[in-house]
Amino acid sequence: MNRQLRLHPRQVEAFRGIMLTGSITLAAQMMNVTQPAVSRLIRDFEIAVDLRLFDRDGRRLVARAEAIRLYREVERFYLGLDHIGAIADDIRGSRGMRLRIAAMPALAASCLPEILSGLMGAQPDVSVVFDVESTDHICDMITNHHYDLGFVFGSPRHAGLPAQPLATTHAVVAMRRDHPLAALPGITPRDLVAYRLLLPGRKTPVRQSFDTILAQAGLSPATLMETSMANCCSFAARGDGVAISDPVTVDARGELVTRLFTPEIEISYVAIRPPQAPGFLLADEIIDKAKAWLGARLPGASSR
Repeated sequence: MNRQLRLHPRQVEAFRGIMLTGSITLAAQMMNVTQPAVSRLIRDFEIAVDLRLFDRDGRRLVARAEAIRLYREVERFYLGLDHIGAIADDIRGSRGMRLRIAAMPALAASCLPEILSGLMGAQPDVSVVFDVESTDHICDMITNHHYDLGFVFGSPRHAGLPAQPLATTHAVVAMRRDHPLAALPGITPRDLVAYRLLLPGRKTPVRQSFDTILAQAGLSPATLMETSMANCCSFAARGDGVAISDPVTVDARGELVTRLFTPEIEISYVAIRPPQAPGFLLADEIIDKAKAWLGARLPGASSR
């Protein structure tokens, strides 16, 4: 798309004033107009370029990544309003962007390949780095700005990071169709302990909740295997035990059946971003698509 936008110099001047001063009040003083006039100019400018340039934080405007990129061009081509419109088109299409994403295996094997494939088809100028890591590792790397966007299980490790819930559901017990427990409508701790349990790592929130439930019931498993949730499901499919897992990981293994575990263990899927990093349009789009994907496959889940 290569539209020539009809921009007004005063709109650009208001945008430049806010980027220079960080304040509607100071921008209004620079332009010798009222604060409401600057607010209207900024609103009209965002409509004209078809970009959300600022996040509203009370009375403050916080510049997004799109605003920072556009501002560089405004400074360089301050008198070239037609060129500014062309740059806005590029930003809206995310042309020339390099996006670094990390996801835990549950979403890396299912949800995100589908979303990223569509993204790369629609926006061939976007470069993508896509890594598969554990929730803990992703949280550490996001904290240090090594990724732009991370998809993790809800965990105390992401406390303090900008986070957006995608879906909340509950752990399930997964097994082969011919396993004795498949005949039960639901599974309790006492049902499980006679069989080999395939459990996620002991530092994961699911495992910690499961261990607490067993301890409160005074139970311990006869035998267990500790590995990733994806591996738990793989071994369950081979008939090596019963897995405690999230529903998305199990869904990737069509030969398994699931039963609800009681008492419930909550599992949440969360998108996280680096601290104090500006938001940007492409990340918002990917997050929205991930939320829709999970909502369609987990009909009983919430997105709180």
